[in-house]
Amino acid sequence: MSKTVLISGATGLIGREIVNSLLNRGDKVIIVTTDKPKALKILSTRVSQFVTWDELNTLAGEKIDAIINLAGKNIGENRWSNKTKKEIYDSRILSTRKIVEMVKKMKIKPGVLVNASGADYYGNRGDEKITEDSPPGYDFLSGVCIDWEKEAYNAEDYGVKVVIIRNGFVLAKEAPAVKKLVLPFKLFVGGAIGSGRQYVSWIHIDDITKIYIFAIDNVSLSGAVNGVSPEPLSMKEFCKNIGKVMHRPSFFPIPSVAVKIIAGEMSQVVLHGRKAFPDKLIKNGFKFKFQNCLHALKDII
Repeated sequence: MSKTVLISGATGLIGREIVNSLLNRGDKVIIVTTDKPKALKILSTRVSQFVTWDELNTLAGEKIDAIINLAGKNIGENRWSNKTKKEIYDSRILSTRKIVEMVKKMKIKPGVLVNASGADYYGNRGDEKITEDSPPGYDFLSGVCIDWEKEAYNAEDYGVKVVIIRNGFVLAKEAPAVKKLVLPFKLFVGGAIGSGRQYVSWIHIDDITKIYIFAIDNVSLSGAVNGVSPEPLSMKEFCKNIGKVMHRPSFFPIPSVAVKIIAGEMSQVVLHGRKAFPDKLIKNGFKFKFQNCLHALKDII
């Protein structure tokens, strides 16, 4: 039976794939966006409706089965000034708050709110095994994720199930972060970033798309879910795999100090690591298409 799904952040990397997958299986999709013309240009003409954030409450009378909230400024788009950090925070917290406010007004409540978060929730954890029960970290991105998730959980006050997807590092051909990682290898100067010992909790774009759809379909799944593959790798091993796929050497490490000079505080995105596992997904019967990093990289590069 087809569903009606409201999606925010639909023009982003993950959002575009989710929209196409939902439409291809016959679901009705409604998009909330800050820029209607841009969304119309990027997304399928099969999308049923586009609304702005100011128009969001006009949907309070609609029957919406599920909400997927992906809205948020790209954390790697700019160097982190105080202004940029505020934009990263506000774009997530305020959009989620608006969605929950709309849910409060709805006569027929959606069955589930699937809200994005990040594996950054856990902070820098070395080689410690991370599951959904692990405590949060203490850095800037951890704080953003903690508050973002709190806003989403407010929907439970109105009888709506909440699923939080803590996204890992998404491997996709069009991902800007992947393009930046691959570039040094194209120039034959690729290698591990920083110490190389920090763990990369990665996920293929096909699998993260499936995870969000799994979350709106699976009645038993709730709470925090690690949106990562079952094979986290150290940065050194991860970069070795890039070298293998591209037939390039991987012995030109980029020192931590150089990354900090170039990226400032944003350097924590690549210099910090966490070894996260998708325990809850596996327990609920989710099947990964790409469990092996080498195979995932071969598919996108």
